[in-house]
Amino acid sequence: MNWQHERSMTPRQYVHVIEQLGMSQAAAGRFLGITGRTSRRYASGDSMIPAGYVLLLNAMLHHGDRPVVPKWNRRQF
Repeated sequence: MNWQHERSMTPRQYVHVIEQLGMSQAAAGRFLGITGRTSRRYASGDSMIPAGYVLLLNAMLHHGDRPVVPKWNRRQF
């Protein structure tokens, strides 16, 4: 099955993909618009990774795109 049809990702795959994209778990959270804690929960297997995130991350990796990760701003929260 290719990346365009794969809708699930294991925690190990999540960690591998975000590392390949040059992101930490916290940066992946900011990029995806979720908290760092949620990103860590994806990496540990405590939460399922939504299909939309799986497709986005795999597409970026496949096409060689690099994410633009917003800086953390205390005032946002």
